[in-house]
Amino acid sequence: MAVYFDHRIEAPENSGTPFLVAWHSTQPVLAVGSISPATGGSVNLYHQNGERVELCKIERSCSPSVLRWHPSKPVLCVGWETGEVVLLTHPTGETTPLPQNTHTSGITLLEWSHSGGRLVTGDQAGVLALWKVDARGRFQGSHVVKQEYGKPLTCCIYKPTVPAEDVALLARAAVSGDETALDMFNWKKTGRGPPRQDTLQLYCSTADGCVHSVDERGRSVCVLTVEGAVQKLVYVERKAVLAVVTDSLMLSQFSLMPDGGVHELSKVKLSGRGGHNMDIVWTESGLLITAAGEAFIRLWDLEKDDNYILSLEENLGFEKGELLNCVSYCAAKEILAAGTSKGRVALWRMATTSDSKGDSTTQWKLQTPTEVEGNVSQLQWGSSLWSLAVCTGTSVQILCEQLLCSHFSQQVAAVQLTPNAISLAYFSTDTHLMLRTETHVRAVQVAKDSVTVWNGKYVTVYESAGASLRSTGSFQCESPALAIYEDNIYTVEPNRVQVRTPQGTVKQLLTFSEAEGNPVLLNVCKSYLAVGTDTAHVRVFDLTCREAKPMCNAKSLREVIPNLGALRSVKCNASGNQVSLLVTQVNGRPDHKVYFYDVEMDTVTHFDFFTGRPPSAFSQSEDGESNQCVEADLRKRYPISQFWDETEPRLFACEAAPLNFDLQQDSQSEKADVLVVTFFVTQEHGLLLQDSSPKPAASQSLLALDAPYYYYTCKPGEGSEVGEPSASPQMVVRRALRDFTGLENCDKPTRDALLNFSFYLTISDMDEAFKAIKLIKRAECGSVCTL
Repeated sequence: MAVYFDHRIEAPENSGTPFLVAWHSTQPVLAVGSISPATGGSVNLYHQNGERVELCKIERSCSPSVLRWHPSKPVLCVGWETGEVVLLTHPTGETTPLPQNTHTSGITLLEWSHSGGRLVTGDQAGVLALWKVDARGRFQGSHVVKQEYGKPLTCCIYKPTVPAEDVALLARAAVSGDETALDMFNWKKTGRGPPRQDTLQLYCSTADGCVHSVDERGRSVCVLTVEGAVQKLVYVERKAVLAVVTDSLMLSQFSLMPDGGVHELSKVKLSGRGGHNMDIVWTESGLLITAAGEAFIRLWDLEKDDNYILSLEENLGFEKGELLNCVSYCAAKEILAAGTSKGRVALWRMATTSDSKGDSTTQWKLQTPTEVEGNVSQLQWGSSLWSLAVCTGTSVQILCEQLLCSHFSQQVAAVQLTPNAISLAYFSTDTHLMLRTETHVRAVQVAKDSVTVWNGKYVTVYESAGASLRSTGSFQCESPALAIYEDNIYTVEPNRVQVRTPQGTVKQLLTFSEAEGNPVLLNVCKSYLAVGTDTAHVRVFDLTCREAKPMCNAKSLREVIPNLGALRSVKCNASGNQVSLLVTQVNGRPDHKVYFYDVEMDTVTHFDFFTGRPPSAFSQSEDGESNQCVEADLRKRYPISQFWDETEPRLFACEAAPLNFDLQQDSQSEKADVLVVTFFVTQEHGLLLQDSSPKPAASQSLLALDAPYYYYTCKPGEGSEVGEPSASPQMVVRRALRDFTGLENCDKPTRDALLNFSFYLTISDMDEAFKAIKLIKRAECGSVCTL
């Protein structure tokens, strides 16, 4: 489940009315432009939680008109109504003005090239200038190109070029002092992919409908003319097509000829109300979306030549007559956000379904609205994909989508109820506690006698004190990942993991090289720590000694997993010799495989939930109808969570959902069709499918695996197994593994014998299975013999 945490920006007094917002493309920094009749205009920078960056502020007597971030560096370009252009660097607050007298009227467009080495500026008088910018985001001398068109400039785009691939040429250029080549070489070397070369051609439009082609030599040609002012210019790269949308909603598409000319492919009048205040979004998949103050938003699928509308629904909490003013689309999450005139944010989640003939259908599911204050005038998704900036007539609010956090360890379960409340279940003592914090909780980790929470800025440790919890330590920490083992707290910073005391003192540093990347994922199982980095490397550390000891060198997974984009989950088993991995592909979609890295053998294998089987070399016998039925149930799915048993290193479980499953949907719905799949993972036998069953109807998601039980999160009050009825809601329910039904309260020798019995039964070794059964007390055999 997920909730949106609402952070209002901490704007300075008398800053006036905010009306411009812009997120950096890769960093969680938001720029906000405001205007006040008393003090004039200002631009301030804010962190993701709404906290203002003290040093980063620009004030002028006029209003800011355009905000544009550098594509990779923390440099903001600000255009003003007087024609002034200033670069603002985060977090130092250093400002660099454009040479004076370039523009004498209001700035209407600012556009960085794809790698940030060029910047185009344009104004109301029709003056366009092209600038070179160095590797530090500073202007290099005077403008490269200057053109005067006599009409206000409205849009500008660069024509993309093929990314540079010759690493040797980049290296030689970098050594000779070319800072742009040095940047590109560093991108190539770290495996993140090079930025595009700065193109020498761009297209700009004027208010009279002319579109001009401009190259770096200053040559400018009017290549086409349309009726009305151009509101949107888009270059459709896969088709080499230039698309133009006017304020009267006329859509024209042109192919680009080798000689620099254009050929009109189509011209169509789109339905709806146009105008200067129309908000237009064009997605990479060819979807054109508009909002123009109507009761619905309009969508045109240019690939399928189809169009439709999305309306609000009163039964979800919207009002009759509520109008939609603005839109923003997040491609990676496939969420469309729209702001309304009644102070609400409407969210549609896209789902693609296929029929028996293979034809796909796109469906948009409207969510319950999030309410803000005032008339929503602008929306923008942030770089983290979890943040949405909402600008109204009175304030800017940052909506941070937060999956409700949970954790299980040593028979203690923690489940977040609200932004500042956590339900704690102690299964070993059948007790339940409620922890309420003063700030929003973003992560929680539990141990037998302690609870550690993180709110984005501070880590706080609570320890049990009878029937309550008391704070025993707190320290400032902005680590995005958190893990605990005994009295050690593990946090991350660039290129290293910090081992801290509960008071925050750093006792040890676990370092990673530049190529290995920055740690972003941490997981502790028993006494082992698994670390995943932003360059898709993994390492495992043994925590049993006084200092953490690496068990292996960092493993580069991009070398062995095709189309790997990023790691999304890294878990290690109880003996530290196996690491399981869930990943996203380069297109941002979750991979339908779960991967297993054998630390000792240095090998990687997988189970493919699209085909419903592991690689043939690791598959158990495929004979028998029952095995075929199990495989059929597992097909066309993808893993959404994963867990190793707390103490049994061979036992692994994960949740597998249908390919069109929405992680944010109501997981109580029987239509969710999520399966819990359990494996035995060994070096000798590979991946062995042990069991597969639907997620219990009363549960929301799998929380942990600790034989003899699966532990699930559930709706408040449905986890009735722990403690007596109380005012505090129970949030965890446990269900026995298949082979432990009726023997849930067995002792450790019986538990181990049952696990061995289940393992040998899975590999069809009946002699060893019988030996395991003989170890179980005769009093308990009656329940087992039926297995």
